[in-house]
Amino acid sequence: MTRIGKIHGGLAMGLALAWAAPALAAEEGTTPAADTRGAVPVVGYAYNLSATTGPSVGAQAYGLGLAGPGKSLAGGGGGMAWGSLERLTLIADASRDLNGNLAPTGAILVRVLGAAGDGWSLGALGKVQRSGFGLEPAHTADSATEMEPEADVGAVLSFASLGWHLDLNAIGGVGLGDDSDVDAETRARFGRDIARWLRVGLDGEARFRLTGPKVLPGGRTWDFAGGPQLFAGSNHFFASLTTGPATMNLASGVGWTGIVSFGGTTL
Repeated sequence: MTRIGKIHGGLAMGLALAWAAPALAAEEGTTPAADTRGAVPVVGYAYNLSATTGPSVGAQAYGLGLAGPGKSLAGGGGGMAWGSLERLTLIADASRDLNGNLAPTGAILVRVLGAAGDGWSLGALGKVQRSGFGLEPAHTADSATEMEPEADVGAVLSFASLGWHLDLNAIGGVGLGDDSDVDAETRARFGRDIARWLRVGLDGEARFRLTGPKVLPGGRTWDFAGGPQLFAGSNHFFASLTTGPATMNLASGVGWTGIVSFGGTTL
């Protein structure tokens, strides 16, 4: 073999070993349930079922940011706490959205099929939130529009095997106000463990109005947000950054949004 061939072969072997390291760690007994990141039900947009392998409790603080046409800079954020038992996770979220409105949320995740060792799981999501899809026409004379609470139900599918991670959510929402609007959401997160403590990937959400008069800023009936995600965890602590293009909360055009979170869990 020539010297160049040996160098190329060595580089290829080194890259292959680095890429396979998470898989080798998984074979040694590391599972999503034993990873701090696996005990966090959501850090950006998509929900995952790995937290339903509890028992565990956790909390995180997060900040939101948005810049785009007609909105030079907007911010929001809050805190989230959760508790998990076998197959069940309860989530409570208190925050202010990008418009400065108080937007509490309560959610429940139930794992129906699969387990941590299976590499996949299928479950159900139920959620009640104060700020649903868009703004409904006001039914009082003192404002043009008003926030409408919303109840959501959906399905969550999660895969985690050999350092690869995929979460898919399909969610439907019904407004609890006078107009009972119906909307749909799709959320997805894809990630790859490149080190025992670091995962890189993509996370995002798209929303669509199905029926009813409610619209989003600028009269839109759909919007999206998402982009690259860094998710780090060590011992009982974790942090994440999700940033990318977005049309959410914008009347026109495409802007840029970011979510930063940090917190801790028991395992």
